[in-house]
Amino acid sequence: MRGPCLWHKAVWPLVFSLWLVPLCLQGCGLFDDEGDGVALVIGSRRLTLHELSREMAFLGADLDIPEEERAQFRAQMIDRIIDRYLILEYGRQEGISVSDMELEKTIAEIRGQYMEGEFRKALLHGDMDYDQWKERLREQCLMRKIFERITADISVPSYKEVKEYFEANQQAFRHPRMVKFRQIVTRTRGEAEKLLSQLRQGKDMAQLAAEYSIAPEAANGGLVGWIAKGDLDESMDNVLFSMEVGSISPVIKTPYGYHIFKVLSVRPEGVRTLPAVVSEIETKLLNEKRQAYCKRWLSLLRSKTNIKLNQEVLKKL
Repeated sequence: MRGPCLWHKAVWPLVFSLWLVPLCLQGCGLFDDEGDGVALVIGSRRLTLHELSREMAFLGADLDIPEEERAQFRAQMIDRIIDRYLILEYGRQEGISVSDMELEKTIAEIRGQYMEGEFRKALLHGDMDYDQWKERLREQCLMRKIFERITADISVPSYKEVKEYFEANQQAFRHPRMVKFRQIVTRTRGEAEKLLSQLRQGKDMAQLAAEYSIAPEAANGGLVGWIAKGDLDESMDNVLFSMEVGSISPVIKTPYGYHIFKVLSVRPEGVRTLPAVVSEIETKLLNEKRQAYCKRWLSLLRSKTNIKLNQEVLKKL
């Protein structure tokens, strides 16, 4: 299966939600001696038009924005850039940093989500070289550290809060039919057929997956876990949801290679119980509390920081 977006596993979702908080700019157009090329001032940091353009290109490189929405989109991108510099400056002042060891550990975790060769392809698709991506990742790790520190004292939701949320949102906990399965993925049909023959002779699938599968979950014996109907490529979905528990599939060709599946368990469509979703609801409510706190915190940072936007220079974007 295809690996996640390079940013998905590395970035706390809260970072992105905060970047979209509306911004109240102070002293717009008041650039006494910053020079014509300075487009944005955030405290002691001055961004030239070139630097701001580069930042905006990075944030919206793959987006095709209609002409009538570009002004609003540009304002949102500038908001995100300002928030980024405010957060990073706070981290610098508080002595919060990401060590090389921490960064390399995160990189290893991300690369582990990709089949061989897919990682480099993802970088090329994002029009970014490895060093650029690595520095951006360091920033995201730092932001995560900062948010974790400032929200460390926020209490976990009570059982009463969790129960009330569950009772008010039961439809959100409906689930489609799901399967839990194990797989082996190979590059060629010949390899897969040989392994299938061994499975039919009684060889352990987890052991064979660990030795021969090229998929990311090979280290875990090929165990993929619970997957809902519709979440996978159609070529995989059709096979998995037609199999009996305990059965082993023939060799299946998909865009990712040649697969052998074994269905371990099936979960019928239905509504999950409260005990089954307590942890999920706690996480959701806790993140909402953290998000609300961080919005207030970021608003306070802005109120204490001199922020200026040079509208005349921005007309050149």
